[in-house]
Amino acid sequence: MGPMALGLLCASVGCASRPRVPSPIAQTASLGVVRYEGLVSDPVEYRLDRASASAGEHIFVRSGVGDPYRTGVALPVFLALIEGFPSLFGGDMRGFRSAFGMLESAVGDRDARAGLPVGLHLTDDPNTGVPFVVSSCALCHAERVRWPGGSALIMGLGNRTLQIHRYDAAFDLVATNERFTVETVRALADAAAARERIPWPIEVRGPIVEATVRALRERAPLRSDLQRRTRDALPGRVAVIESFAEAMTSLLRRPIETSETVGWTRIPDVIGFAQRRTLSWDGSGEGPIDALVVEAGFAFNARPEWFYAHPHQGRSLSEYLRGLQRDLRFPRPIDRTLADRGRAHFNERCAGCHGEYRADGSIVYREQVRPLEELGVDPARALAVTPSFVRASNHWRLAVPDSRVRNTGGYVPPVLRSLWMRAPFGHNGQWPSLAVIATAPEARPQRFVVDPDAPMDLDAVGVRTLPADSARSGNQYDFDGARPGFSTSGHPFLSDLGPAAARAVIEYLVTL
Repeated sequence: MGPMALGLLCASVGCASRPRVPSPIAQTASLGVVRYEGLVSDPVEYRLDRASASAGEHIFVRSGVGDPYRTGVALPVFLALIEGFPSLFGGDMRGFRSAFGMLESAVGDRDARAGLPVGLHLTDDPNTGVPFVVSSCALCHAERVRWPGGSALIMGLGNRTLQIHRYDAAFDLVATNERFTVETVRALADAAAARERIPWPIEVRGPIVEATVRALRERAPLRSDLQRRTRDALPGRVAVIESFAEAMTSLLRRPIETSETVGWTRIPDVIGFAQRRTLSWDGSGEGPIDALVVEAGFAFNARPEWFYAHPHQGRSLSEYLRGLQRDLRFPRPIDRTLADRGRAHFNERCAGCHGEYRADGSIVYREQVRPLEELGVDPARALAVTPSFVRASNHWRLAVPDSRVRNTGGYVPPVLRSLWMRAPFGHNGQWPSLAVIATAPEARPQRFVVDPDAPMDLDAVGVRTLPADSARSGNQYDFDGARPGFSTSGHPFLSDLGPAAARAVIEYLVTL
């Protein structure tokens, strides 16, 4: 079980259920809390007779992977939490999306009509008829790009505003609330189901609510250390290694040592998947790419047995990601003469790491890990993969077949296609724009306010920033390069070219 997944894998705890009643769960996009009791929910939309890119798109954008009893939450209970505990979950769907930086859907389908954000989906349990809220890859890997005069929802782009750790913590905090009782949640769920006309058979209401309350109460104290370490997470970042370590500690029943500094990771763009063959996005996971792509399912509490029974899931996701295309061009005129000069500089100095981008649209890219000593960037993410973590990840009970985890001592250079829309840059989002990367490391700004909701800064080519002392609103947040794990140092290669050449390279990069 490698660390490349971008959800938060949580330890399973026991949950009783009545005979012949589905084992219910209390589970969200980042929450796995109930032991499998013997009955599986297998909605029709999960059944594939062959692998295909269209099936992979459905999985990525809508349904996700895994048994909904393990990876979802019954819709009436979901609404009960949102409405009954507004300080944690927002009070209504609009407040819920805003509380966690989730994207509003504009599709107009059943999910959107229910108010669910992009990446949350309703799937009907064939055993009970109850709709379950499940999460897909798009919860983390979709973003609405804005520029002066336009906007577009881009699949596969790392979400800049999502606060997944706050979302996760809300379920631990609600379990400590004195109002969080079976009676309260049951009354709220019944009322929501009646008001919204949600299928909610009387014979399963009690078991589902009772199991949910019990499971969350058992889960909360097990995760206090992880919640303490991640409570100050910046939007769009996840502590993947620490989250997996916490889960594996419970599964293996032994402590897993982690580094003192959290290895924060910017939710990455998946645009370079087609060029990957054996390495996870950060290089610490290695194995068949079709196996690595579904490892994120384990972060949502999916059982290994579920994947054996649904063998086309990983291949379908891979087919979709390999063909993922973006036709959204840089929304201002390009200086072609300057870009041609930049291409020459890039091919001479940068293509060895980031690939060569040919006129026919093909990319010549070689997977590789570049050492920390060469890059000079913040080492916290790489150092988070401790020897203790490696041993646990490769344990026979947890490892994905034919894959392994190791500390590589470096980072994998990303593919740069569609780069202009992918800011902030760097493995932890430490550089807000290409203009900052083109500045000598010692001269880069260290403290500023990031405004991820503003139109992209097309001059600097990145997200807009404000002075450090600016008043904040909406999803704006403070960035401090002196904070452990967020240094803006390193990668001097663009600035080393000199201002004129660096400007030319940037003009070329926005054409990719």
